[in-house]
Amino acid sequence: MNLFVLVFCTNFGIQAVFGILALLLNTEIFFDFVGSLTFISCSILCLMFDETPEVSTSIKEIKVIQMVCVCLWAGKLGSFLLYRVLKSDGDKRFVEIKKSKVRFFRVWMIQGAWVYLNMVPSLFVFTAKKENPRLALVSLAGWALYAFGLIFETVADYQKTMFRSKEENKEKFITTGLWSISRHPNYFGEILLWYGLFIAAVPYFTSPFNYLSILCPTLTALLIVKISGVPMLEKSGLKKWGDDPKYIEYLNTTSSIIPCLGGNNKHKTA
Repeated sequence: MNLFVLVFCTNFGIQAVFGILALLLNTEIFFDFVGSLTFISCSILCLMFDETPEVSTSIKEIKVIQMVCVCLWAGKLGSFLLYRVLKSDGDKRFVEIKKSKVRFFRVWMIQGAWVYLNMVPSLFVFTAKKENPRLALVSLAGWALYAFGLIFETVADYQKTMFRSKEENKEKFITTGLWSISRHPNYFGEILLWYGLFIAAVPYFTSPFNYLSILCPTLTALLIVKISGVPMLEKSGLKKWGDDPKYIEYLNTTSSIIPCLGGNNKHKTA
């Protein structure tokens, strides 16, 4: 069975089913959780339909490691985002989107495209027939980068959750911990982990064209930095704290994504 086709159909099938359910219930509560569930489901399916010969135990172990990496991130982030949206009684991103059923359903399809793009590099691992001992260190380097990114993202999310849980911080912005060296350290970690999984897959590329899959983590990075992640949060932050000199100083002196690079000094008090 062609795993690229299987994952494509499974992925968009899940998005369509839950997208229709979300339309009927008029809720976005389980949007992020379903995205994470899709990653986990597709990764497990790839191992279930693995056609690797029984004698090739090493490549099976490599596939399991890659699968665990994807599932660990998806399970961690999905449960965290579900907890956050339930606690806040909704997702602000969908206030305007839900007013149009077509637009709302389209967001689910966009999520499907995002899931599939991020799965593509790993699919080269899941479809591999044998290991590549000469490039084993490349995969190890990729998994190490993934682990660093995952830990970085997890710590950043934990620090912000703890900060917000304190009543005295209810209307404040966080500038401590990892948030003192990056305004979006969780996003930095997520970008790193996807590049890590791409690097881990490199030894199992079978064509020079496979290297084009670097566009997958790159598009995710661009989505985070230029479209749906940083811009939305920065706009919201300026609306809330734009007249606070301390917030403007934080924007001007702290890197947006990459830690310790410093700000760009382009923001002024409203």
